[in-house]
Amino acid sequence: MRLALVALLGVLLPLSAVAQSTQPTSPPPSPTLKATHGQWEVQCYGPDDCIMVQLHKRTAETADAVFTIFRPKGLTDNAGQPILALAEIVVPLGVFLPGALGLQVDQNEPRAVPFERCIPDGCVVRAPIAPAMLEQMKVGGTAHIILSPSPEDRVRLPISLSGFTAAFDSL
Repeated sequence: MRLALVALLGVLLPLSAVAQSTQPTSPPPSPTLKATHGQWEVQCYGPDDCIMVQLHKRTAETADAVFTIFRPKGLTDNAGQPILALAEIVVPLGVFLPGALGLQVDQNEPRAVPFERCIPDGCVVRAPIAPAMLEQMKVGGTAHIILSPSPEDRVRLPISLSGFTAAFDSL
């Protein structure tokens, strides 16, 4: 399971690291574990290039998902406001792509985000986290990733928010 996570993390490098180079480069360095806060690991690719990660582990009813959050440097939204956090979520292949991916914190209203692309390891959602959602995650207990394996079905993958604030503040 750890090797699968490390393989997926190669896809999850922050946009700033990817955007800085247009020339072909060597494979990304392996991350080092900086800290663990509750259920979140903080992994770094250098002194100022860290991400927080939680792996949803397979159960009889659900599949694996990798939830990654990082702080982009110098990225703004369409209104010119700084983006405080970006999320990248990788879920297993076989999801119903028009169903999008939902993210719900505790009993708050779920938010839908379209899939960006599918890669050999799964389907990817990458989106900014709105300030209100970020605050919900800092005080919440559980987030749910909501997937659609078919047009009629929904699967909810729980993600613990234990340690979320400490992990985010350490980025």
